[in-house]
Amino acid sequence: MKVAFLTLGCKVNHYETDLLKEKFEETGHTVVDFEDKADVYVVNSCSVTNMSDRKTRQMLSRARHNNKDAIIAVLGCSVEGKKEHLEEFDADIILGNEDKSNLLEIVEEYLKTKNKKTILTDVNAVKKYQDVGTMKSGYEIREEIKIEDGCNNFCSYCIIPYVRGRVRSRALDSIVKEAKSLVNAGVKEIILVGIEVASYGQDLNGLDLFDVIDELEKIEGLERIRLSSMMPRFLTEENIKRLTGYTKLCPHFHISMQSGNTEVLKRMNRKYGKELLIEVCGNLKRYFNNPYLAADVIVGFPGETNEEFEDTIDTINKMGLTEIHVFKYSKRNYTRAAKMDNQIDGAVKKERSNIILNLSKKLNEEFLNMYLGKKVKVLFENYTDGVLLGYTENYIKVSAKGDKRLCGTVQDVVVQSLEEEKVQADII
Repeated sequence: MKVAFLTLGCKVNHYETDLLKEKFEETGHTVVDFEDKADVYVVNSCSVTNMSDRKTRQMLSRARHNNKDAIIAVLGCSVEGKKEHLEEFDADIILGNEDKSNLLEIVEEYLKTKNKKTILTDVNAVKKYQDVGTMKSGYEIREEIKIEDGCNNFCSYCIIPYVRGRVRSRALDSIVKEAKSLVNAGVKEIILVGIEVASYGQDLNGLDLFDVIDELEKIEGLERIRLSSMMPRFLTEENIKRLTGYTKLCPHFHISMQSGNTEVLKRMNRKYGKELLIEVCGNLKRYFNNPYLAADVIVGFPGETNEEFEDTIDTINKMGLTEIHVFKYSKRNYTRAAKMDNQIDGAVKKERSNIILNLSKKLNEEFLNMYLGKKVKVLFENYTDGVLLGYTENYIKVSAKGDKRLCGTVQDVVVQSLEEEKVQADII
């Protein structure tokens, strides 16, 4: 049986899709490209914005077009966010986040009965992390490991706590087991992912994110550890100092910023102000050598004035960010912000988004230009037609001519020129 997967949204979704792929392959099925003709099409959905929900429906329609006789399955966050309107999904199998791991068994049942299946466990009632097994081999040189699910923050704009539930942390021994299995299969870099990775251990006695990093540091053959998006409140000066003690931790920090104006942050229920954002970035630069500092920013939050937006621009410049991921605010079910007054016009959101994108491009070019003529270490991950692609520890994308056998190795290179969002280098 040919099975095609399409993943929308965050790194957690990508990790969960990879687990499903491996499960299907282990039982003799073939994973094919989503554009190919398949017997089963699976859309692992996202619901963080209206656009994400729309994309989910578009991909289900594309799957029907690719093969009208195929089994169509939709999984995850969009399902959770639309549980009162599941008729919107043109799918034979509809599964929530706690149920997606059973996809293989449900597909096999469907083949026998031809009965459509909808399973939607209430994630808000789930108290324990669902450990559905470990990735054994991985698909890339750099792979994610999911360490927690859920979020307790309830930011006023965010649907995630409603579609992912509360914080549930994965057992430490399960994380370590998976990491060792991936490294034995050739993985060199591991990204720790979760809905809110800094919350790891909140529901476990005496454990936190540092315990996870401690254990991964000990794994022979693992070259690098990378963290996914972090809440600014976790990055205290004390915690930043502790992070500098790890030899494998990459100086690459993705800060869940959302706004650079204190009043907007207050309306967002973020529980910090712009001063903390500036302080966090200052400390990261003080304790790490040229860290790559990325951030998420939402524009057009209800009531955001021109002055508040300009304050966000000022804060970004004071933070000295390297890259900004910008999102136009969109109303989400269940959230307080959806009912707030002074919703911002779409044209204003688009204009502000473009301003941030242009600023991000400028900041990124300034960061990359600092490396012209410099020697850096690159872990090469991919090879195509004589060209290797990889990343430095601080997340600079590097291309270099070289031998395919260098994939999976760390090499010294000298940066020669700046290309679109990456640098070209020569291997020494």
